Amino acid sequence: MMLGANDRIDLQIHTIYSDGQWQPDALLAHLTRERFRLVSITDHDSMEHLDELRALGEAHGVYVLPGVEMTTNWRGKSAHLLCYAAAFRGDALGQIARDTVANQLANTRAVYEELKRKGYHFAQQTSSPTRPIDNARLLQSHGYAESLDEALRKIAEAGYRSISAPLAEVFAAAHADGALAILAHPGRGGGEIYRYDIPLLTEMLADIALDGIEARYSTYTEEQVATYSAFAHEHELLVSAGSDSHGPEQRLPVAYPAATCRDLLARFGVVVQ
Repeated sequence: MMLGANDRIDLQIHTIYSDGQWQPDALLAHLTRERFRLVSITDHDSMEHLDELRALGEAHGVYVLPGVEMTTNWRGKSAHLLCYAAAFRGDALGQIARDTVANQLANTRAVYEELKRKGYHFAQQTSSPTRPIDNARLLQSHGYAESLDEALRKIAEAGYRSISAPLAEVFAAAHADGALAILAHPGRGGGEIYRYDIPLLTEMLADIALDGIEARYSTYTEEQVATYSAFAHEHELLVSAGSDSHGPEQRLPVAYPAATCRDLLARFGVVVQ
């Protein structure tokens, strides 16, 4: 595949197959209208729908690069790992993803039962919660929490705990499956997401030879983009760029120029002119 330097790409988007609100067909229809050429739909710890999403992309004229965002930890800190492959050739990542989701589901259900025990009533509920964010949204939608931060605090008090896999283990599984491993949004921070400054990122790189970092992200300042891009260049890391769009009510995909990820895309046979 060949792309122009200014062709539109976005390498981090989420759908209903994890914690997003995008219906896949509606997402691809939006991407087509906005003239995106290539995207990666990186649902959290979910790889069961990769073939479906790629076929849907082909039907809409948008190339969908197979990807997944894995929930990991490093030195007790949260760290999300974007794994991309032209085609995943094994099931090492898939097994970790399934284990993570199963453990998340068990914890989510336990928290839900504890919330009900505490006296919260969810009359407007239409389905059982399957992910931690579902319990938080239930609290918000029923008026028990004015903000997401307050809702997250309440589910933590009800026993919520973050479920993740060791970064080194997931990194090894990615390489075993023929994928590249890119640290997601190191400069983001907020909520459970840990912000990795340059000194700490340097320590991580000494521990684990990451393939790259998400040096462009929707909420980064220009200074952050420059800082993380310079770090990637200095350490010969691949650069990814993603919006982290979870739905039209949250944040729309961002049209990054393909040239910003030229070296990364080349690893999948995508030539950026």
